[in-house]
Amino acid sequence: MQAIKVSIVLAIVVLVITGFNTRLHHEIVVVQQDTTLSITLPPEGKLNNGKPVGKKWVNLLGSPSDWNIDTKYWKLENGELHGDYMGGELHNYTWTKKSYKDFELNVLFKLTGEHPNSGVCIRIHPTSADDAPGYQVDMGEGYWGSLWEERRGNMIQKFPTPLAHKLVKENDWNHYYIKAQGHHIEAWLNGVKTIDIVHNAGFEDGNIGFQLVHGKPHTILDVKALYVREMK
Repeated sequence: MQAIKVSIVLAIVVLVITGFNTRLHHEIVVVQQDTTLSITLPPEGKLNNGKPVGKKWVNLLGSPSDWNIDTKYWKLENGELHGDYMGGELHNYTWTKKSYKDFELNVLFKLTGEHPNSGVCIRIHPTSADDAPGYQVDMGEGYWGSLWEERRGNMIQKFPTPLAHKLVKENDWNHYYIKAQGHHIEAWLNGVKTIDIVHNAGFEDGNIGFQLVHGKPHTILDVKALYVREMK
């Protein structure tokens, strides 16, 4: 009987350790412990009058014909993208028709509404307006500055919420500069680096887009600058 009890205890310990290691691998890695929120934005991530400096940047907001877009919830007019979604059972995504591999991305956006949640989607592989597996450089309470992988690894790298509160401009314009090269993903939120990870399990290419989250939130997303520069 004692031997059986010991075996049961050992089995429970193995299950707990295995589960813990799995969660560490798939869910949360805290990257930024610098409470000074140092500005480390590289020169190529800087904007001048809403436009990135340097050459070979391509404006992705030039024409609705370049996007898969549900016009019930999204509008792309006069070079600006506007999404408004009351939530519900399904997400709603919009995404580029073109796929990208290695690139830099500059995004100037404003998130408003009631408990809104969205994300800059990169390397996604959408099957519908609700289903878009791939990365999100996230937006929203508890998610700002974090790297999420939709329908796959979930939280890949978590930016601490208390630091995000100091960094994010609520109901105002914020800026993401994102680099994706190989499996190395980096992102700066308002000049502060919040994501820096080599994630070998992620997609190496895919579409660029945005999410309007499902559930109870009312999410309003405005994007007035979206520029990509491919790295060959």
